[in-house]
Amino acid sequence: RLTRTPSTAFMVAFLLEKGEEAIDLNRIVYELEKEKKLRESLFKITHEIKNPIAVCKGYLDMMDYSDINKVERYNSIIKDEINRTLILMDDFLDYTKIKVEKEEADFYLLVEDTCDIMKPLFNEHDISLKLNIPDDELYMQLDYNRLKQVLVNLLKNSIEAIDPKKKKSYISIKAFIENESVKLVIKDNGIGMSEKSLDKVDEMFYTTKDKGTGLGVALSKEIIYQHDGSINYDSVKDKYTTVTISLPLESYW
Repeated sequence: RLTRTPSTAFMVAFLLEKGEEAIDLNRIVYELEKEKKLRESLFKITHEIKNPIAVCKGYLDMMDYSDINKVERYNSIIKDEINRTLILMDDFLDYTKIKVEKEEADFYLLVEDTCDIMKPLFNEHDISLKLNIPDDELYMQLDYNRLKQVLVNLLKNSIEAIDPKKKKSYISIKAFIENESVKLVIKDNGIGMSEKSLDKVDEMFYTTKDKGTGLGVALSKEIIYQHDGSINYDSVKDKYTTVTISLPLESYW
């Protein structure tokens, strides 16, 4: 039987204090790392924005206003490059302004709600949706709109990864509780990713899409991190991609 002596009480208080200091230090390190990444990202976004601006300048310099066909063709290219720049800047601003505001909400309902929103896209691309979540309620403290933003982004990525040559395309979504965590697994049988792409999937500005900004995955990761969770990717080229989101049960009611 443990007797609570003054020395024991002192040790408990000391360990609690050191534990809080460790947590504070971890937060400070995280904020410093985040600030460092943002500084590095500013250099990257400057480079990314310079490219479309340079393209616009090049076409403006070559513009022959007496040639209507050339003017129309060049104007179309310039507009596309300007739109690409604006999308890049909007995505970057979203990333730098991420603020999670949690309130009590049903996580399973959130998943169903997002799937309902995406159904027209599934139907448009002839994709079969396999939804497997418990017929139950699971309330937690979460930012409903931010997490929906993550799920929409992941499902859009899965839709865009579908190979139109395949006869049967599907996206499966499964939710379950495992090892004191709630897990959400999204899998598609699309084009998959190479090992190089998989290694860089969560790097800011890395993208294999023609009109992508490479910020969607990084933004999703940050939102999940602010929910004290994790997000992991597994993929095989020309076969599948699986995304696993894990959220701690201690966040739940």
